[in-house]
Amino acid sequence: MREKRKLISVRRCKTSSISALMSVMLLSLTTLNPSFIFVADAFASVHTLTLRGMGSFHFSRLNHSRKAYDQQQQQQQQHVFEPIRQHQNPTSLTGQSQNLVKLFVDKVNTSICTNSFVSLSLRGVKTSKSSRKKGRNDSGDETSETLRGSIRQVQGRLVRLGNEKKRGQQNIEDSLRLQLTLKYHLATDIVKNIDLADVPKTLTSLLLDPAEASEWGVQAVRSNPLQGALLETTEAVWDLNLGSKPSIKRQQVKTGNDPISPTMSHDREKNVPLSKGAEFLRMLGVTTTDGKPRPGMASKLRQCQKFVEIVASLVEKTVRDETSTISVLDMGCGRGYLTFSLHSYLSEKYRGAALVETTGVDVRPKLIAEMSSISEGLGGFFQSLKFETGTIHQLVEQVSVLDGPSEDMAENFSSVDILVALHACDTATDDAIYSGIARDADVIVVAPCCHKEVRPQLDLHASSKDPILKHAIYRERMAETVTDSLRALLLERAGYKVQVFEFIGGEHTAKNVMITAVKSSRQKDNWDDIEERILSVASDYGIGSQKLAQWMEIGLTLGLELKEKSRQAKRKKILVNRMPRSADK
Repeated sequence: MREKRKLISVRRCKTSSISALMSVMLLSLTTLNPSFIFVADAFASVHTLTLRGMGSFHFSRLNHSRKAYDQQQQQQQQHVFEPIRQHQNPTSLTGQSQNLVKLFVDKVNTSICTNSFVSLSLRGVKTSKSSRKKGRNDSGDETSETLRGSIRQVQGRLVRLGNEKKRGQQNIEDSLRLQLTLKYHLATDIVKNIDLADVPKTLTSLLLDPAEASEWGVQAVRSNPLQGALLETTEAVWDLNLGSKPSIKRQQVKTGNDPISPTMSHDREKNVPLSKGAEFLRMLGVTTTDGKPRPGMASKLRQCQKFVEIVASLVEKTVRDETSTISVLDMGCGRGYLTFSLHSYLSEKYRGAALVETTGVDVRPKLIAEMSSISEGLGGFFQSLKFETGTIHQLVEQVSVLDGPSEDMAENFSSVDILVALHACDTATDDAIYSGIARDADVIVVAPCCHKEVRPQLDLHASSKDPILKHAIYRERMAETVTDSLRALLLERAGYKVQVFEFIGGEHTAKNVMITAVKSSRQKDNWDDIEERILSVASDYGIGSQKLAQWMEIGLTLGLELKEKSRQAKRKKILVNRMPRSADK
């Protein structure tokens, strides 16, 4: 059979025949893959192809394929970004939605005018569940990137500006503002104080055509508009929904509930355990009669608040229904700022449920007499707050020496014992810790100070070739770290669950490390493992003596001896390997 050969003649037009052949190749490729259209189109304006036996074929085919491809790409992009563009144009909102927004804004304005306004919140587009699992600030998530810069939530509340009151405004209402806190997706929050006359205009703009943009521009805000709003008043709750089915719902507030009185202060009050107006703070010289800190005492007040917050959380873990007594022993109480604070808080919280008995111990008789007179003058539940003269070492000698808590010791759920020792110097902290262990205290709280015992041993152990310990400042810090680490391990050995953390900022005190221990029966199962870690730490830093370890009769020199034997064995092995071997006969 005679093979039919298709002759292809190429008519040259403005370019060489080689370019025309390239056009034929590109034409065949475009029929297989539309992505070659853009390359082939470059020849469409300068060539015409004639295929003998197939009729004439012009580059208009390329133009047609190019349009189809563009249409396909446009549809794909529209499908991908449809969730973002569905509300991109504010005018696309239906008339029903605009009317609902107007009604909602009128309700907000009316509630402000009638003094029934409580709070306002506007809802933006939420992130997907998958991105929330990864974290709100996961900038690598595709959904988070599409929402970047859009409004996530708006919170509104009424505030009274203090600076305008100072300027002598006659009308108090003139100083009222609607404070809006705009929270964005992956962008910086913005806070604005809106004049009451501009509230309707501002809220309408936020809900219909937002212009309050973050650093990512207004387009990011408008591409993901707000989805709804919630107004809470003393009479009702109004819920606006601007989703696929726009609506507004009203929920009546129950008359039996007490009316909510929103705070008008521009500065929000912190939720703190101690009231600034407490009488004992004034008598101790911490605050004035109007509850403000005295000059130089603001840091002390913050320290008291933080201390009570920490200890109260530990007490909650140990107090049970059958607890009738909470006993607190503060070793080295000093002027008693923290002693009074903890006793006041626990007495108020467990009033009627448990009796709180607190004892503060200090070596200075004059100071003890002064604190005792203050507690007696306060009266009430401060009658169970006592102060005694003594030393921490004397208290330790009163208790028997125990090698950790006894396994057959019966647990007393009717009483919770708390031992506190803050900033007891050097080994006095070890004495206080062991006193709590020997008394089988439920909670032990210490803030160590002056780590002098370990420092000389560390200096002898440190080598001049050591890149870290050769510097004195690092040896000082390492002595503190090693000492507190040994104390934490020894407390675990005694059957306590231990935490070590920063008590309060370094701007208040340089000795701001706190060790807390809560009695736990689970810690008794791994005593041998804990002892190995204790010996390992001691041997690594050349510690042969530590006061708390001595009280608990745990010898640290054993670790040094084992380390020395290991070092000698390793040295002997090296020498053996270096010895020349005799030649085989």
